[in-house]
Amino acid sequence: MLDRNKVVRQLSTLVEKIFPDLKNQSDVAEVTFNIIAHDSLFMKKVDQSQSSFLLPFWDGNLQDTYEIKKDMQEYTVLSCDGSQIYPDRNMGGARCFLINLGGCFLHYSSTQKSKASFFSTPKIFLPQDILSDEKMQFSMDLVDLKREELELKTLFEKAIEQKSTNPICLVDGTLIFWFLEGKQPDVKEFFLAKYLYWLNKFYEEKIPVAGYISFPKSREIVNLIRLGLCRFDFADCIVCHKKYQDFPCTAVDNVIDTHVLRSFLQPGHRSTIFWSNSKIVNNYPEQLKPCFFYVHVGQEIVRIETVRWVVERKDMLEKLCAVAFDQSVKGCGYPVVISESHEQAVVKGPDRDFFYHVIQKIGIEQQRRFFVSQKSLKKRRMGV
Repeated sequence: MLDRNKVVRQLSTLVEKIFPDLKNQSDVAEVTFNIIAHDSLFMKKVDQSQSSFLLPFWDGNLQDTYEIKKDMQEYTVLSCDGSQIYPDRNMGGARCFLINLGGCFLHYSSTQKSKASFFSTPKIFLPQDILSDEKMQFSMDLVDLKREELELKTLFEKAIEQKSTNPICLVDGTLIFWFLEGKQPDVKEFFLAKYLYWLNKFYEEKIPVAGYISFPKSREIVNLIRLGLCRFDFADCIVCHKKYQDFPCTAVDNVIDTHVLRSFLQPGHRSTIFWSNSKIVNNYPEQLKPCFFYVHVGQEIVRIETVRWVVERKDMLEKLCAVAFDQSVKGCGYPVVISESHEQAVVKGPDRDFFYHVIQKIGIEQQRRFFVSQKSLKKRRMGV
């Protein structure tokens, strides 16, 4: 049982660390950002520096902003989300798992009746269904990676069904698959190929797709500020750490991109386009090179990630921004279509218990070898 009084006492002693005062760091970040934004040679510094942190490139001026079209009267937007039930390690002989795909289709019209439809599709897999070869070892991570693939696949298939309405497709999260970097090479290559295959299908059909990230914690813009604070003309982090004990770039260690953007990005506007230099991006074909920008939707500043071919078409980029903004307004700060997709996809506790119960019931009925750990049984009942 949780001793709540002890929790309160501990939290009260950590309040300054949990909620640090960022005013000084934010002030430094804003001043430095204004300086580098007006430095015509700063892009060269980014290109030639050898920094240990991720630096993006960008279009135009760092402080460029663009007003977003308001009050979209007619458009179609789609989203797909996924949730999973992992294999129960306390239930021997039943290693299957479930991925539930949920989605939402919304069509708004000023001339005819608007439409909305929803779907929820469970899919059950065995470990061997997602292994590319015998060398690949099954893990819970693979379930997550498979879910990511199925979300893109299902979203594309639903978009094709609605292609006549020129849909915009939004996903909850990133299109820069950085989470694959830490995986085994065979796992990384296998799933990255799958993700890029489906992203390319959107390109072939000219259906725009973008990732929507609420309350982003990203720091690429802050990393540019760190470079602006560097004592060297061209950063070299290895040399700096060998020669010095103090580092000017740490003056903005606790600042994130949105802290900086608040100083100049107004509600209903987007930032300039930034191009990611994450290592994983080297594996993307040119038309799918990922980029990102920030949109002030009123309640917060969000990050939107999309791909090269989308931003190179000005009309498509403007529509994407307008739809994302309108959906956020309609959803009181968060896109309706993504929120509803999550509701269709989410697997709750009772659903998980039902899944395990059915597995156990079928195993018993079929007289198959089936084991349930004492720990699992103990959780289901209490002795006195």
